[in-house]
Amino acid sequence: MLRSGIETRRRPWVLGLTVAVMLLGTRSSAHEAPKAEAPKTQPPKGDAAKAEAAKKETAKKAASKEVSKQAAPISKEELARLAKVNEKNCTKGDLEGCYKLGMAYAQGQGVAKDAERSASFFKKACDKGHLDACNGLGIAYMQGAGVKQDSKQALAHFEKTCNAKSAKGCFNVGITYAMGNGVPKDLARAATFYEKACTGGAAAGCFSLGLAYADGNGVTKNPERAATLLTQACDAGDMNGCNILGHSYMSGLGVKEDMKRGASLFEKACDAGLAGGCLNLGLAYQHGDGVEANQERANALFKKGCDFGFGPACDAHREATEEAH
Repeated sequence: MLRSGIETRRRPWVLGLTVAVMLLGTRSSAHEAPKAEAPKTQPPKGDAAKAEAAKKETAKKAASKEVSKQAAPISKEELARLAKVNEKNCTKGDLEGCYKLGMAYAQGQGVAKDAERSASFFKKACDKGHLDACNGLGIAYMQGAGVKQDSKQALAHFEKTCNAKSAKGCFNVGITYAMGNGVPKDLARAATFYEKACTGGAAAGCFSLGLAYADGNGVTKNPERAATLLTQACDAGDMNGCNILGHSYMSGLGVKEDMKRGASLFEKACDAGLAGGCLNLGLAYQHGDGVEANQERANALFKKGCDFGFGPACDAHREATEEAH
């Protein structure tokens, strides 16, 4: 069960799950220019293991880089240009172009937001085997965005992509069973799909499976396993994972207590824009846990979390301000 706070032997650290439950799509795709794929070469058999290891290391570095970099804003003119390019490519039968055009209409990026057109382009690409488009169409069915809401159709599309080894699709199947959307709620089954998603490289799958092990939802409660999965999620760029992992280090849940490490994880989450991370880092500064006590710094962090729209951070900021006067 997701909770707004967890009581430790010292004080309640807030999980701050600002994106606690959401279907997993590809938000950036509408922004990306069409890319030409380089020819794929097969490594010599003797080098297969080395090639696979190098591939994993490259992926890990890319994920870390993605977390730290700030994407430059794209002008409306450029978004409109990309939409036209994708429309032209889609007309020529390019499935990626159709998918990206569906994303553009879903987000209103470069074109007027139009859920029906978005769903139609997702369907066009999905019907010919584009997995991300099938996943997008599944989300449209689940939300009733541009199509009649149909949880069974949504699940069918998610399962189709999961069976084809799409980590995002497996995660969305897991969420469907966890929430009981159109199917009987089944936390154990949800956990099996979170594991498939995590194994397939979806950080959200590792995060959700970590929560399951932390609370014993659908699996046997195991704080150590939870901490391992949250570490995996955090390393792959899931800031909710970093925030809850910070709580684990603050409380010694599944890991050796290390408040300095906990505070650094809260800071990582806060710097990435997670309001709960800002609140927790503020609490650390307020009480001198893992950092030198600094009420002024704490107040600034509470305000930052509040500016992100997180109610508990606003409450903490108001209380701190009142105490100062």
